[in-house]
This record gives sequence, structure tokens and C-alpha cells, in this order.
Amino acid sequence: DETMALYGHIPLVVSQSVKTGTAGAFWFNPTETFVDIEETPQAGGDMDSRTHFMSESGIVDLFLLPGSDPASLYGQYARLTGRMQLPPIFSLGYHQCRWNYRDEADVYFVHSKFEELDYPYDVLWLDIEHTDGKRYFTWDDKTFPNPIEMQNKLGATGRRMVTIIDPHIKRDNQYYIHKEATALGLYVKDK
Repeated sequence: DETMALYGHIPLVVSQSVKTGTAGAFWFNPTETFVDIEETPQAGGDMDSRTHFMSESGIVDLFLLPGSDPASLYGQYARLTGRMQLPPIFSLGYHQCRWNYRDEADVYFVHSKFEELDYPYDVLWLDIEHTDGKRYFTWDDKTFPNPIEMQNKLGATGRRMVTIIDPHIKRDNQYYIHKEATALGLYVKDK
């Protein structure tokens, strides 16, 4: 329940008031930063707000955004930081995912049911069972013998496929990625 140290932040403070309009302050510093916001009740029910930025290092690089209204303020902010690129359109659609598809025939069956029922979907996800012995970046040759052809068939109907890759590597001396990571000392160590 401690809200003091959140992992991510965008140090942009926006003030919105009927009396004074919209204004903002953007603290441009990439180091660890603490932002304190203090609110003090005032006579008549108003609140007085004060903001304090404290960064571990770096220079004081503060941009004041006079705004006047929210659209103007966020336009000024976007001119400083750039606009976010739109995501690929397929990523906004329906993603079919379950644990797990048994084999290519199962993938084709599920795909054909979506087609038969005219139910739209954009992406079909495969969980870890598509791999050779739960080794990521591999395919099980028995259950998924033609992965490129399978992806091309889905692609021909406008669908995509995503293979889930979790952030762990199977510790198996026969697995080329584990062997290379061990040989190069790439694993995180606790000492």
C-alpha cells in the first residue's frame, strides 16, 4: 500500500482550473525521480496544491506549458516528446489464445471454425507446447512439422500468429541457447 515509489512515471503535472485555465510542468530528467504533491485545504473549500520534484542526478530541465486549455497543453507536450506511433491495426482486433493447441491440425480446426461461423479474429497465439521440449525459439517437429506453411496459410486469410516466449530459458545442456548463455556468462547471478 506504499505509493511513494512507483516503478514508472512521466513527470508531467497538469493544473486545470475554471479561473486560470490549463497549465503544466514537464520535468525532463531520466534519473530516478521522486515527485511529491501536497494538497492543503483553503478557506471556501478550495485546495492549494504544491508539487516538488527531486531527482538523483542530472540537470534541471523544466518545461513550463502555458496551455490555456487541455488540447493546447497536450499539443505543446507532444511537440516536446513526439507523438506515439499508432499500433498496427491487427493488434487492436480479437486475439484467440488458449493453453494449448495440440498440433497443426488443432490450429487449422480452430481457424476453420472461426471461418465457418464468420467470427472475426486477427491473431492466433500458441503457448509453450508448440516448442521442442519447452525450449523457446524451437518447434516440435512431430506436432508442428510445417510452421512456416501454417503461418502462411493463416496469413493468406489476413490472420497473424504469435508464439509466446516467456522470459526464461530451459536449463538443458542439449539446448543451444542455454549452452551459449552459460558459456558467455549471460545468466543473472546472485553473487
